[in-house]
Amino acid sequence: MGLSRKGWNNVLIFACMGMIILFNLMNDKLVANAEGEVVSILPEQSMILTLEYPQFSIERLGTSWRITPSESLEQDNVAPLIEAWLKLSGEVSVATSEEEGFRVTLWLAGKEHPTKLWIQPQSQLVTDIISQEVWKITPHQLATINKAVENNA
Repeated sequence: MGLSRKGWNNVLIFACMGMIILFNLMNDKLVANAEGEVVSILPEQSMILTLEYPQFSIERLGTSWRITPSESLEQDNVAPLIEAWLKLSGEVSVATSEEEGFRVTLWLAGKEHPTKLWIQPQSQLVTDIISQEVWKITPHQLATINKAVENNA
């Protein structure tokens, strides 16, 4: 079974259209994972419902926050900590580290499953435990999100 000249032209046209569609669909994935690009770690317009550190958790109650255990963190420190998490951005990285760290779990509004992040303070890396995406954050950002843990150590 041989294709005519018109048939081969149609095959080439559809193959080119398929490649264009494939590249358009993968464009976000190829560009979003470019090493060195600074991106937001949490999705835009996120609302944190619960933030769980190893020593304590912070839970949204309407417009206020409940801290468990209550003596672990002062109420005045909660709003800056939540704001720091919402603004947290990092440089996409392929670096890995064997350094010890701690896990932070964030329950976001509209998400069925929590976002689980592994924080490695010495190497300044934040790793999404599920997707294995890694970001390098600035020392200032690290100090802001790590201050609560250092105060409770």
